Amino acid sequence: MMKHRFLRILTAAVLSCALLSNAACLVKRPHGTEEPDPKPSEPVELTFLKTEGESVKNEKGEEVYLRGVNLGGLFVTEHWMTGFKYTTKPDDDYKSLSKTFIERFGEEKTKALWKEYHENWWSEVDFKNCAEMGINVIRLPFSYMNVDFGAITSYEHAAESFDFSDLDAFVTKAAEYGMYTILDLHGAYGSQNGQDHSGEIFNTASQVTFFSNPEMMNLTVKLWTALSEHYKDNPYVAGYDILNEPGEKAGLTSERHFAFYDMVYDAIRATGDEHIVIFESCWDGKDLPPVVKYGWENCMYSFHHYTNETTNNEANTLAHGQSWNEKIEGITKQNFGVPIYMGEFTNYTTEAKWDYVLGQLNRLNWHWTSWTYKVCGSTPWGIVDIRLDNDDKVDANIDEYDDIIAKFKLLRTGGAKAKEYTFPNGKTTLKSVFKRYTQEPAQTQKLEEDTYVFDSDNGYLGYQSSVGSTTVFALTDDFYSSSMLKLTYNINGDGSVYLTFNGQYMSVVSIEGAKYLTLKSRPSMNDNDARFYPVSVGDGWAFISRSACKYIVADSNGRLIASGTKLDEAEIFYH
Repeated sequence: MMKHRFLRILTAAVLSCALLSNAACLVKRPHGTEEPDPKPSEPVELTFLKTEGESVKNEKGEEVYLRGVNLGGLFVTEHWMTGFKYTTKPDDDYKSLSKTFIERFGEEKTKALWKEYHENWWSEVDFKNCAEMGINVIRLPFSYMNVDFGAITSYEHAAESFDFSDLDAFVTKAAEYGMYTILDLHGAYGSQNGQDHSGEIFNTASQVTFFSNPEMMNLTVKLWTALSEHYKDNPYVAGYDILNEPGEKAGLTSERHFAFYDMVYDAIRATGDEHIVIFESCWDGKDLPPVVKYGWENCMYSFHHYTNETTNNEANTLAHGQSWNEKIEGITKQNFGVPIYMGEFTNYTTEAKWDYVLGQLNRLNWHWTSWTYKVCGSTPWGIVDIRLDNDDKVDANIDEYDDIIAKFKLLRTGGAKAKEYTFPNGKTTLKSVFKRYTQEPAQTQKLEEDTYVFDSDNGYLGYQSSVGSTTVFALTDDFYSSSMLKLTYNINGDGSVYLTFNGQYMSVVSIEGAKYLTLKSRPSMNDNDARFYPVSVGDGWAFISRSACKYIVADSNGRLIASGTKLDEAEIFYH
């Protein structure tokens, strides 16, 4: 068997087909046209969402899986990804940038600058792109500064009035394309974490005093109270992500953070608002409390994960998967009993990493939004890349007003500087990968019981049938066998493998619309149906093909283990 092993995950159920994500009951949405300013063909009805146990359901009682992206960079400009010249100095953040604009051009012109930036960073063509990917939710990061402009320069009149017009416009337009919005407070008054993505950079964790500062906490509670009053009757909002990554300078969450969560939760519920409330962990399962401790209801628990496994080789792909399995195991074993939401993540430059992670999240029925839709650079951090030369980037200290406007226009999706991120094979775009995992799941069909070989001592040995000269395998859920069945592999340059099972080559064939794992003669090197990728499951491995909807599985000793479903519930997935 393999020398490298992913850490095991708690469930022994096999991953659903990597090409057919388990995103059941997504609301059907129209896809835009090819015009520069596309319009959805008809309105899409979105109803209020509510949690029920570990599920999210709409008002019709249908289960909804939220699959989508973050809209980073629109309202909080992390400079590395948004076309500004930057360093990591404390004065190089959204708040300082806005102050520089105000000092140079005045408040009204600064507002006009930000309006121009917003209209170019995100326009209707971007809604169209998201609809084409099949996503049904966008997580929208914003800060107090986006809705309380005066507080950028002074807290004297902070939280006395708010302007939610930009949020309103986004929520309404997203709904026209069949997409919910998650309102995500990325930057609290005074900064909850001192990071650039809060809008205000501090040098050290000791400078982040938010959770011991009653004034800043109260201002933020006032903001959430106002947001709740404003949106409590709006079904287009999926939920409230009440505080992004609140650990000071990427520290861990603990009781002081949970106490603040509870303050915000109580303020939201006091308005009569029944939207889903989302609580974030920094960073793992152990870093959030049981919901019963605070009596939270209709809530989701959110996690972020970045592995930093950025290179494109087999060992790195395995390390990436191991990191994800460890994360998943740590969350799953907490048995929170609420829906789990992977609010931020990326999988870098390897298509196999994206396949693995999105397949895992869908199999677990977790909700997810990647980071992020759009960045400046040539990188899979964004589905859309804006490829600027250094001279194209804004220097807030010296660029003239009209020059800044001209540079903002370069940020538009569909413009000369915009490209869809494409993997190193030169063919597959990240957009197309998303499309695989946001579609409705495969249909299923029952198998006849007499097609199973049954071992009364060791459980179900598996389904075996001959179709012409092809032997077909579909294994079962309960299998535990002491017999050694030899599964071997050869690694290809891209990290995929060719498999042999008891000396015979494995591949995938389609029979009357269904896809099966089969045995066949030696595949050719360009036979994609015989190219598999390793995926951990239970105590061992599954090997999946991008064309396959069933898997051959073995444990660390080469012994066949669990796969599929129980005998009386046996299903084969098909397109």
